Amino acid sequence: MYDVVIIGGGINGVGIARDAAGRGLNTCLIEKGDIASQTSSWSTKLIHGGIRYLENYNFKLVRESLIERDVIKKIAPHITIPVRFVLPHVPSLRSSWIIRIGLFLYDRLSGKSTFEKSKFISLNETFKENPIKENFKSGYVYSDLFVDDSRLALLNAEDAINRGAKVYLNTNIIKTVRGEDNWSIFLDNGEVLKSKAVVNATGPFAISVLNNIFGIKSKKKLRLVQGSHLVVKKIYDGDQAYILQLNDKRVIFMIPFKKKYTLIGTTDHEVEDFENPKITYEEKTYLINSVNSFIKNEIVDNDIVWTYSGVRPLIEDNNQKASKVSRDYAFEIDDRDGAPILTVFGGKLTTYRKLSEQVLKKLSKYIVVSNKTWTSDEILPGATDININSENIPKKILQRLIETYGAKISKLNEYYNEFNAGGDLIFEDFYEFEVKYLIKEEMARTSEDILFRRTKLGINFPKEAKDKLEIILKRHL
Repeated sequence: MYDVVIIGGGINGVGIARDAAGRGLNTCLIEKGDIASQTSSWSTKLIHGGIRYLENYNFKLVRESLIERDVIKKIAPHITIPVRFVLPHVPSLRSSWIIRIGLFLYDRLSGKSTFEKSKFISLNETFKENPIKENFKSGYVYSDLFVDDSRLALLNAEDAINRGAKVYLNTNIIKTVRGEDNWSIFLDNGEVLKSKAVVNATGPFAISVLNNIFGIKSKKKLRLVQGSHLVVKKIYDGDQAYILQLNDKRVIFMIPFKKKYTLIGTTDHEVEDFENPKITYEEKTYLINSVNSFIKNEIVDNDIVWTYSGVRPLIEDNNQKASKVSRDYAFEIDDRDGAPILTVFGGKLTTYRKLSEQVLKKLSKYIVVSNKTWTSDEILPGATDININSENIPKKILQRLIETYGAKISKLNEYYNEFNAGGDLIFEDFYEFEVKYLIKEEMARTSEDILFRRTKLGINFPKEAKDKLEIILKRHL
């Protein structure tokens, strides 16, 4: 008998599982695919207050998000990078005093933050290479946090397992039966689980899961908004990112990515179908044109090396503009006919940990939950200090591995030592030992799990290397 079964292995689901397991609850998570295989791996990869949310007067969400920015930097230093964002001033869109007030609020709402405060700058004088067109003279800088989104989800799942949670991946629920004080959950592997409470954290799938698997009608509606991104050849040198104000009152980001690329996003494209989202021609054109209105060396289609899209499950508030719909979260509990099911609506990467705490607070009405919050103080796996001198892995591949795995490099080193010189070379600095590690230690099963969620090696990955990876996968699964 589980205390809680969580459905959905996105950032909210794994965050809830980690928190629940850490409070001693008998916890289980079920995911029909891989960890973070939907929205949670296709974000803009920012832990941020959301400076534009201030224009919607969403001060509570901004404050909660800014505090979380410091928390996630503390618990996951190995997969996060503080980034300075440059906001070129466009006088026709927002006056200088509006921006100054906004940034003053952004700094104040963050409390005692470790992040640098905002300031006014001259674009040409501040950066050795200024990629922005000459007609933009001045701007502002402020700080936010860049994160490997899919690894953040993975590490939460791993920590949940380390604390006793059971995690089922690539597993479907066939049916459910509600009892007075527990649920019976039938899985496609033949197992039947029993749980005192269920959490539906399936993001865009939340309403269809409630309807089709639990036979419950929700009072809430979701607004499904696709956010698409371009990854292009590096536009400029320098580690600063840019936030660009557009004529439609939206903003897009331009962020250094994996040393060789620039990440551009995102869009607000409303969709009906949320499975396998793909960038549209209109979104691609919108992002290219938007960036080109600011940068000196304009980009073209051929500069794009990769695109990706994710669907945000926003709570419908009947706002005409998708960009104005709140990124906050809400819950709905159904307990009328027996054991409870709590459904999570909305939310964003930044606030997953606070959302998890709120879920457990709600569940305390039905199961015994310790009221001791802990996830803000306990680091995620791999976040401890690294002793590079003790590793046999060659220096030429060590840096990427440290940036990806942090202190888990010691475990990778054990796998490296199993093989002669790390085993077969797949591509560049990617060897067989890393594949075996990812299968045995990080629950990877497919080449996509490895290339796009455990790592980002899939960008510009040649077909011959993919074929070789498939052979090695079969060898170790």
